Amino acid sequence: MELPQEVFETDTKRDKIQSAENFEIAEVFSTSVLPEKKSDEFPADLNAEGMMEISQKISERDVEKDTLHSLENLEVFQKLSTSVLQETGVDEITTDLNAEELNQIPQEVVEGDAKRDQLQSEENPEIAEKVSTHILHEVKHGEFMVKLNAKGLREIPQVVFEIQTLKYLHLNNNEIKTLHKNLGNLTNLEILSVEENGLIALPTEISLLHKLRVLNISHNQLSCLPKELSKLGNIKQLFVSHNNIEEFPAALEGLETLEILDLAVNNLKTLPENMVSMKNLNVLNLDSNQILIFPKVLCYLPNLIKLSISGNLIQSLPKDIKELRRLQALSMNHNKLIFLPVQLFQLAKLQKLRLDDNKLEVLSDKVENLQELRVLSLANNLFRNISENLCNCTMLERLILHGNQLTQLPNRMHRLKRLRELCISRNQMDNLDEQISRIKDLSIIEASGNALTCIPVEIKNCMQIIKVDLSYNKLSQFPVGLCALVALKILNLSGNYISEIITEISFIENLEHLELNRNKLSSFSEHLCRLTKLIYLDLSENEINSIPKEVSNMKYLQVLLLYHNKFVSFPRKLCALNSLQTLDLSENQIQCIPSDICNLQVIKDLNLSNSQLVSFPSEICHLSSLEKLKLCQINGLKLTKLPEELSKLTCLKELDISHNALKEIPEGIGELKHLVSLTANNNYISQLPKSVTSLSDLQQLNLSGNQLICLPSGLQHLQSLKDINFDGNPLIRPPQEVCKGKQLYTIVCYLESADERDGKILQKIFKIISGNVSFENFEFFCQKLQFNNAEIKSLENNRLVTNNLQNSLILTLTPAEMIDQLIRVLTMTGMHYLTNKVKALKLYTQSVKF
Repeated sequence: MELPQEVFETDTKRDKIQSAENFEIAEVFSTSVLPEKKSDEFPADLNAEGMMEISQKISERDVEKDTLHSLENLEVFQKLSTSVLQETGVDEITTDLNAEELNQIPQEVVEGDAKRDQLQSEENPEIAEKVSTHILHEVKHGEFMVKLNAKGLREIPQVVFEIQTLKYLHLNNNEIKTLHKNLGNLTNLEILSVEENGLIALPTEISLLHKLRVLNISHNQLSCLPKELSKLGNIKQLFVSHNNIEEFPAALEGLETLEILDLAVNNLKTLPENMVSMKNLNVLNLDSNQILIFPKVLCYLPNLIKLSISGNLIQSLPKDIKELRRLQALSMNHNKLIFLPVQLFQLAKLQKLRLDDNKLEVLSDKVENLQELRVLSLANNLFRNISENLCNCTMLERLILHGNQLTQLPNRMHRLKRLRELCISRNQMDNLDEQISRIKDLSIIEASGNALTCIPVEIKNCMQIIKVDLSYNKLSQFPVGLCALVALKILNLSGNYISEIITEISFIENLEHLELNRNKLSSFSEHLCRLTKLIYLDLSENEINSIPKEVSNMKYLQVLLLYHNKFVSFPRKLCALNSLQTLDLSENQIQCIPSDICNLQVIKDLNLSNSQLVSFPSEICHLSSLEKLKLCQINGLKLTKLPEELSKLTCLKELDISHNALKEIPEGIGELKHLVSLTANNNYISQLPKSVTSLSDLQQLNLSGNQLICLPSGLQHLQSLKDINFDGNPLIRPPQEVCKGKQLYTIVCYLESADERDGKILQKIFKIISGNVSFENFEFFCQKLQFNNAEIKSLENNRLVTNNLQNSLILTLTPAEMIDQLIRVLTMTGMHYLTNKVKALKLYTQSVKF
């Protein structure tokens, strides 16, 4: 069976946590940095936005913890050197200052900062506004810590350099290109974070920060580091990932106190021999560089605990690897390894070994020497079998083998008593050995994309299992052994040949997530309705045509996917699911929607695409909680009109009405103030309503493949719009060549120029008409413009209609619309000479490109 893309999604998500593609660094280093993790906890992703989130009352330990959080995908050790703990001298630092303390900041400091802000405001008013209203207050707020993340700063406010007691300075996500030399005044600074700014260099004065322990300069534009950095005698942690460094900075070789170094995502090719002087280095991250040969110098860093060198071009490991006697975690994912030296298996303290995405074929029998091994990940290699000696690694908790060519597991797998996670997806297994049932602590089994025809009933003995993925195998019956797994919460049986749901499924009483799509089910079994704790149910791509009344028992069901089945009408019984938030009934033959749908009071996502609806179901407009509506009719009956009631969906964020036969969008679309995405491509829409320009939250607009001739003025109000597409329209205003770049600024500039041009044309037309309307046509002409009798009489007296025409029309029409209106009136009054003259003027001016 050819495996669809979905098979790979589970492995991909896990790889985002485990693999070096996501630049995992450390698992921890000190109990002073992070709380000790329980041995049964899996490592969690830590993101950059969580960098140094500190409460108003913090300890230096907490600050250090949050600094570690600054690294994207930072994994943390369970054990770490106690040297960081010894650095912690203060248990708690109060950052709340009373009014009296705030007033102690010298007035001249505040005035100096205000002057700088005034200068900055001339360059960038938006940034200046932020500075003037927020920054001074936040600087005053901390005597020990200043946090100015994401303030649009181009430089550090001078007032910061006056806080002599400052210990923690956070300047992440700004626009600071260089650091002022006054940074050297902050002699008490211990933590400095300037992540994601665009820094191109560090000042030499950074050497004056003798107490600095943590420096985070990741995600900048640095190509080198100053030699003065070597004078930071107390530095413990240095984060320099995501920069442009091509050579290992010589200044780092002298940082003998350094314990954590992150140089991931740079352009390093080699490492210097002098690096051996970094005796205290515990953690080193060299992910995603351009290293061709494993640097031998790394083997002589005696205190190295965690080494991640994934995402490089390394083909082999040196024999010297055995010298890393304290190494506990090694990640070499995404390299070009073809074999593993036996010396690797002399690392007796190794707990985690990750070698995904290489070209390995053989695992040495010496693997049994790794008696401390907890995690072994060999995904996406070329293994045909796994050494039996692996079963002697009795501390193993996670075994990741997906994406290989395995036909069976080692015969003594049952000896891995501590194994909790077994991942063997996308191999060539046709059976699952019953010995797995003897692994009592097993909690996760992932075996998708194999050729399994049955599951041993003995699996019922694994009472701790919470997740089973058996999708895309060759199962023809529901595995009865699974029904005894009372702890099971997630079950995926998609892509098999199951035609019937057995009664015993109701025994899986804690099941919350069930996937049975792409099977051979002909009905929505009432046995499923006994799974009262179910939250997510996918029965799509089966042959179901009805819903049992017992579905109302599924009180907690939030997501129900029934697309590509055999429904000919909307199942009314679904309207009893009061907790339902997502419902997908696309790819069915549904012709109408019952009024009972209004009972789905918390529904947020509704997909009725490729159905046989004769008209847009107005019943949907009563779903006030709806946030996402999809009615794309590529293969369905085309809708020709949208109801005005659509404006009642005030919570709507995404609307897809593509591939229909719509000629217009109702004016009420402007009431959908929270709309973020509007997809209406491949219709017959010839004009957009003016109200579309009031959709201030709109970010994505797709109107390709329609009949648009002109775009409305006022698009500049759509300040959030990032993704626009007007391809495949016969556009004149603006022409297609202006729109093909898909840049809102370019389109808006053209429209503003066109409006100015049309205004001038209109003035010219007014003058032409004023001097050419004959007496016999004048009264009829004015009546068609809806002037009253008094206005007509006044006009007859002076025959100057210019201002009156303009005042009459300008309140409701754009210049272009005024011109078209005047042409129609001239035609109605039979003044063909004037009509032709005005049309000629209009066509001539339109031919001029701006």
